[in-house]
Amino acid sequence: MTRPSRFAAALALLLTSGCAWHAGLAVPEGARTICIEFAENETRLPDFEIDFTNALHRATLDRVDLDVVGRASADLVMEARLVDLRRRGGIRSAEAELLEGGVTVAVAVDLVDGRTGEVVAHSERGLAAGFVVGPGRSPATAVDEPEARTRVLHNLADGVVLDLFAPLSYNRGPSEPPDGP
Repeated sequence: MTRPSRFAAALALLLTSGCAWHAGLAVPEGARTICIEFAENETRLPDFEIDFTNALHRATLDRVDLDVVGRASADLVMEARLVDLRRRGGIRSAEAELLEGGVTVAVAVDLVDGRTGEVVAHSERGLAAGFVVGPGRSPATAVDEPEARTRVLHNLADGVVLDLFAPLSYNRGPSEPPDGP
């Protein structure tokens, strides 16, 4: 064999040989699919659940190797609630004009075994972000508030996915999990 053909054969062997390595966070034993339920919205902001559900989809697909399916065929189900949304005023100018505001969002998410109905993991998180209000505006009409809410939702979704799946990764090594503390 010539040198390039040996290299090609070695590369083909390397690419086709299987190993147990995979990217992403660990999932419960036997889980291959997940359903990300449409989040419940307990806040007074209409359609806020759409943004959070989309953020959960993105965060889950980025970090966990599961296929997203409907609830009836899901091994795992993610059930989310937007618990709270608060706006706050912030810094004011010497003329008492509001210059900065903020939003705080709280969420609660359960990871449920779709086969047994048992809650496998739970996450509750809250996060705040500030934004510029601008002259003559209130926090509710500030141009930058939607962007601040989006930043908060994406950070919360990332944190929730880590809360739900990272403990499984820490508890499972390349072989059997260790016994005892």
